[in-house]
Amino acid sequence: MVLSAMPWCSLLLPGLLVFGQADKTPASPTRNALALWQEGQEAMKRGEIPKALTLYQESRKLDPGLARVELSLAAAHLQSENQAKACEHLRRYLELEPGHWQVRLQLSDLLARLGHRALARRELETLLHAAQNSYGSAPDDETNSGALTHLVQGHGRLMEFAEEEANLASYHLHRGLGLYFLAQTIPKQGSLVKVSIQGQKEREELPDRQDLLLKAVKDLMEAQRHSPAQARSAWYLSLSWRELGQTGQAEQWLKLLAKSHVPGELHPKEEREFAMARGSERLDRLLMAR
Repeated sequence: MVLSAMPWCSLLLPGLLVFGQADKTPASPTRNALALWQEGQEAMKRGEIPKALTLYQESRKLDPGLARVELSLAAAHLQSENQAKACEHLRRYLELEPGHWQVRLQLSDLLARLGHRALARRELETLLHAAQNSYGSAPDDETNSGALTHLVQGHGRLMEFAEEEANLASYHLHRGLGLYFLAQTIPKQGSLVKVSIQGQKEREELPDRQDLLLKAVKDLMEAQRHSPAQARSAWYLSLSWRELGQTGQAEQWLKLLAKSHVPGELHPKEEREFAMARGSERLDRLLMAR
């Protein structure tokens, strides 16, 4: 899957809270609860928001575990311009459907609009943690593609937060990570030409994937400049340089990270990959010494 533009330009997800959307996991609601929910859907289509709210609330009383009702209540409250109530129902929906990442992005956006930046950031971090777990280990391409999309979007939103707060280290870190994951959405096309960050090749001559990786490197190096002890920027500099064919640069950043790394600074999946990379590096040195 190729993303046509940087997704952080607009993080509102059109159509996400459409009142016709059902929850991801098939539910087993009581017959009356489902019927009331469907009547609420029809009322929403007619623009009868108060009636729809009443029907949804009655449905919820009959079956509190019917996740789609929470999503519909959130949509109805958004139609009524009651964002605070919409947040309540999105939270409840995510308690029932924690794996619905798009809804978590919407909740984060609403919380930020209401001025709850810490809560909005926490939702994004929860999203990124789950997406990081799925990326590369997902059972199917669609799930893996979705994980990448949300990694790009989540880091993009955190980049916007950092920009508003004038936090340069965080801004460049999340921009660099967003660019790195955006590059992963583009299939590799043959071998990449080895270039340095000061390479003389014209930008338009570089493959798109390589161009994005070079941009990621620039931002990650800026993040390191502002916060030299940042583990994630060092780790992704190592990964980016390796993808660019610069193994010497990749190993240099791996060594720098190894000197200052404290377990727990990276995501658990990144910790495992870092441990494996260090093991491979040591093995390579032993083989070269023979």
